[in-house]
Amino acid sequence: MARPRNPLDPLHQGAQVLALHPREKVGWRRERLLAVKLGLEGKLSSKAIAAQLGHSQTTITSWFNLYRKKGIEGLLEQKQRGQGFAPELDESQMQELAVELEKGRWRTAKEAYAWLKERFNVKFGLPQTYRYLKKLGGRLKVTRPCHTKKDPLKVVAFKETLAQKLMDLDLPRDRSLRLWIYDEARYGLAPVTRRMWTRRGTEVVCPVNKQYQWGYVFGALQIGGAGCEFLFSPKVSKEADRNFLEQISRRDPGAMHVIIGDGAGFHHREKGPQEGVPKNVRILTLPPYSPELNPVEKLWDLMKDSLCNRVYETLEEVEKDITRVLKGYWEDGRKVFSLIGKGYLLSKLNAI
Repeated sequence: MARPRNPLDPLHQGAQVLALHPREKVGWRRERLLAVKLGLEGKLSSKAIAAQLGHSQTTITSWFNLYRKKGIEGLLEQKQRGQGFAPELDESQMQELAVELEKGRWRTAKEAYAWLKERFNVKFGLPQTYRYLKKLGGRLKVTRPCHTKKDPLKVVAFKETLAQKLMDLDLPRDRSLRLWIYDEARYGLAPVTRRMWTRRGTEVVCPVNKQYQWGYVFGALQIGGAGCEFLFSPKVSKEADRNFLEQISRRDPGAMHVIIGDGAGFHHREKGPQEGVPKNVRILTLPPYSPELNPVEKLWDLMKDSLCNRVYETLEEVEKDITRVLKGYWEDGRKVFSLIGKGYLLSKLNAI
């Protein structure tokens, strides 16, 4: 059995509300009077009134509570600007909260509130917790997966020693240096779904037709030179990897090409066998589990964005759309520069 509702008009000001509403000129005051008027009529629930006025049910309920306690005067009382909320955490507590926020300790504000309550025995509620999190610059973000075996020290060391690694290769001084970084991505007929813009309250439906056929695309970006190379392959293997290395080497046969890649089993590695590697190619290998060091990863994200929410019948259709995206990079070197940016790769190349 539902709990009976508190009377909405204990102060008996309903007649004044009905008279005042049509004469009120100020928008926010008129809106509150209308909410109470609808509530007094008794035909709509607070949820239905909220939907009709475009507010949350919590907001409508708070207006009703003001009207019950203070009548029309309380309902139409405007909060003084600049008052804000009264701080209940001191400076040291705020610093501790900031440290935990920086660690990404909580998935929800409710978890942060539970921590505050246990740690400092706070008396405020969840709404003020949101205010504190926002005041500290908190944002709800999508996490980037990070393998448990990743060694952050090796990531830092690779960045700091890249220039020395390039010099240690002892490349011929009479040949120009071309520095590349490469990777590969899988594509297929399995659907890629992404968010879509639509109107509020509208269900978004994405057609799918799952088929398990795959292909691979290799991609390389030239550091400081705005060049790029791509290769479609039906599989990943040492042979496919060697074919791509040869393609890069043929771009400038008279130059020495230093190519950076990850340590995947089908890649040629810095300290592995060099059989089949072109004579004008040298390999450097990224630390394990560190995709953030490879700007080609950004390109694959952009590529998948162009393939999302579509149904493909053949791999050739997928490859046609991929080619359309990648073509923009070999026709406009500025796009290659935008992916590489001014990070460690360019700075270390300029340092030698």
